[in-house]
Amino acid sequence: VFSDSTQDAQEEGRSKQQLHHGKNQIYVEMAKVIFLHNETEEFWSLAGTNPGVFANSIHSCLDVLKTKYQKQNALLGQMGAGCTYEDLLSNNRTKNILAVIEKDFPWWADLHGWWHTNPAYNNTFSAADVGQDFAKHAVEL
Repeated sequence: VFSDSTQDAQEEGRSKQQLHHGKNQIYVEMAKVIFLHNETEEFWSLAGTNPGVFANSIHSCLDVLKTKYQKQNALLGQMGAGCTYEDLLSNNRTKNILAVIEKDFPWWADLHGWWHTNPAYNNTFSAADVGQDFAKHAVEL
């Protein structure tokens, strides 16, 4: 769900962490965290005995969030490529766009903190950030 990039690992002087199990198992773990303490007995009971029943719903919700996040990023276009929320907020050209984005999609800033450098979620970043050295990263792969 939240990627560990090769670039981040290299900058932090560590190995890249790979998933050793499928995304579905991550959704199951998310279901446990979300629903084990739910007020509705049916939900916490299912989360304790069969959390997998929630995996598809969680996956669908994340897909919806991703689609909405990408739609809002299109409003920023090249101006927002690879920028943090704070960078965008301090820029007069993007500050007004952020106001529109957050009115329409209030979770954008939180998601942007996690996803702004992940090309699977923020396709503007991978295509437009001039600070990326694609040749170097290709050789390292």
